[in-house]
Amino acid sequence: MDKEFNSKYGNWEFYKGALAIGVPVMLQSLLQSLVNLIDSFMVSGLGDIKMSGVNISGQILFVFMVLMNSICMSGGIFLTQFFGANDKDGMKQCFAFKLITTLIMGGLYLYVTFGIPRQVISLMVIGNSQAKEILEFGQQYMRLMGFAGFQMSISAIIASSYREIGKVKIPLVITVSAALLNSFLNWVLIYGHYGMPRFEVKGAAYATIITRTIEMLVYIVFILYDKPDFIGFSVFNKINWKLFRRIIKKGSLLVISQMMWVLSEILL
Repeated sequence: MDKEFNSKYGNWEFYKGALAIGVPVMLQSLLQSLVNLIDSFMVSGLGDIKMSGVNISGQILFVFMVLMNSICMSGGIFLTQFFGANDKDGMKQCFAFKLITTLIMGGLYLYVTFGIPRQVISLMVIGNSQAKEILEFGQQYMRLMGFAGFQMSISAIIASSYREIGKVKIPLVITVSAALLNSFLNWVLIYGHYGMPRFEVKGAAYATIITRTIEMLVYIVFILYDKPDFIGFSVFNKINWKLFRRIIKKGSLLVISQMMWVLSEILL
């Protein structure tokens, strides 16, 4: 049967290898996208207004997540090539690109979440008769979520780098564990179980902050133990700016297309 399949569709081993990498990557991406949905679902028992506040804020925060992942994919295109060529310095340069660029974009995230959350959320509730109440709860949630931006960035950078060298199970296991922990903490902190205060909307944000912090620490501990080839902070002493410009040039269309997609999904 394998011979017949190979003669018609190509090497079956290639398909098995592609699925072994592709399926965990797809599952991890799905779980990452569901984080904000989990928060919205868990606060649904608090009423439509509070759920709307969390949901609208979550959509805006999702824009940052897509931007962050697009930057990681841009650097990942080159990191994968350097991995295939066994060029460890090139891999480290790509990791440095992800880290520097994502943290710079994180400044925009902090500005939106701490500086102008109400103004941004108000764009999503124009014409809504309950806009004032939705803005109040949405602002609460978004400001607190500003404290999770750094952790989300570090986790995304490390997870994407592992995927790009073919180690896809590690990020998947950590992401699944984080999703389960986030759901449990939502239940505890939103509704006040196990003797905890009933934080309601703030509880959803607290749960995400705690989960993202633990997730980031697990990734950091793991890379200190595993010592992957893309990690090497000595590279920051000699940044290859020429490579950075190449990554930006090649990845800019990817970032633009992803941002156009996510903005159209939110605004339309």
